Amino acid sequence: MQNWTNNQTSNMADGLKVHEYTVSEISREINRTMERGFPMVRVKGEVSDLSRSPRGHLYFTLKEHNHALSAIMWSSTAKRLGNKLGNILKEGSEISVLGKVTTFSGTSRYQIIVNDLDFAGEGAILAKIEELRNRLIQEGVFTWQNEKELPLFPRTIGVVTSPTGSVIRDILHRLNARFPRQVIVWPVAVQGDNCPPEVVRAVEGFNALVPNGEIPRPDLIIVARGGGSFSDLVGFNDENVVRAVALSEIPVISAVGHETDHTLIDLAANKRAPTPTAAAEFAVRVRAELEEGIKNLENRISEGTRIAFQNKRQRISDVSKRLPIKENLFQFRDQQLDGLYLRLPRALRSNIQHKATNLSECGARLAVPRVLFESKYKFQALDKGLSSTDLNSRVTSSEERLEATGIMMDKYIKAYMKSKKLGVKSLKRIIEGVGYKNTLKRGFAVVRQNNMAITSKEGFQIEKDAEIEWSDGKVKFPS
Repeated sequence: MQNWTNNQTSNMADGLKVHEYTVSEISREINRTMERGFPMVRVKGEVSDLSRSPRGHLYFTLKEHNHALSAIMWSSTAKRLGNKLGNILKEGSEISVLGKVTTFSGTSRYQIIVNDLDFAGEGAILAKIEELRNRLIQEGVFTWQNEKELPLFPRTIGVVTSPTGSVIRDILHRLNARFPRQVIVWPVAVQGDNCPPEVVRAVEGFNALVPNGEIPRPDLIIVARGGGSFSDLVGFNDENVVRAVALSEIPVISAVGHETDHTLIDLAANKRAPTPTAAAEFAVRVRAELEEGIKNLENRISEGTRIAFQNKRQRISDVSKRLPIKENLFQFRDQQLDGLYLRLPRALRSNIQHKATNLSECGARLAVPRVLFESKYKFQALDKGLSSTDLNSRVTSSEERLEATGIMMDKYIKAYMKSKKLGVKSLKRIIEGVGYKNTLKRGFAVVRQNNMAITSKEGFQIEKDAEIEWSDGKVKFPS
């Protein structure tokens, strides 16, 4: 063993001369080499082991799979970055740091001194989306669609989505089950670079259609896409897409991703649906429920009219009971007249005797013609007071007012019944107008197989119990 050691030492001495370093010297040399080789670099990784020293320095580790890089940010840098630091530097966030690689001589470890940092990967995209969202809020873009109401009975629905896949099938199936409507599909890419411009063209294209034109203009637009990753849905956060939806004259329902997914198009649309199926449910109501509602409304109108008519009749009856009976009224007046007539002779005799006494006492002073004239005048006034003309006039006036009240009540009840009947007829016309028979009259046709409506060419075989229905008749295959 001793001989082998001596020979090894001899060989090292006989070879090239190698400079010998102390530990501190080699550590300093490595540090200088690192700093010269990496004066300023940008490194991306996931933040872990984040901590702050009492002096305000920040220590953390950038991780990527099984690799790790120690990082330090001096307190002066942390103060300079301010709020930006708090929004970005968080445990588990993916960031990109700018700094200088150096070594820590005490433990022979290398690390990066961080001068600046920013989001990386999805975090960077999220930061841009948040910035765009705040800017659009300041402009009021997300309030533009709030003024529009979803149509109660859309005749035509435009769907912006991929022409293949489960999304369009789910929408068509749900619409047919609830209230079949005419559907126009505008095919678009729902992810990738082509997604934003194609969605913009679709929304603007539907708005450019002429009402009652060769291709009918939709009354409602559904923008739909199934679930996916964050990057798959990023096209629906595009500013041009958001503005196109916000500016749409046609109301828009957004149905992008699953219930937990949220995009900026959801804020710009009239209504957000958690799924494409839910979008179809928002678009139309159940036909059977509408028919039942109309029936209930008719019953309520009929019952309300009956009760109102009954109340008016009762009120007229109550008023008539409080009026005096015509015969009794005249009997009372007749009795008064009879009493006056019976008392009249006695009164006249008493009055004449009284006047005669006065004449005897004052005969020398009063002229006879003047006394006769005054007495005649008083007799005429008394006779006029006993006339029944005024009483008859008042009774007649009361009868006329009662009759006029009855006529007005009759006119009011007839007008009320007429308005309610017109309302029911209007609702019936709405139901009839949205039926598929009217759609056939505009040049469309229904294709059935085995008595089921066909909404896709897939699985259709004309030789197997097929039927095509137009507005003027049907044709069956095979004939």
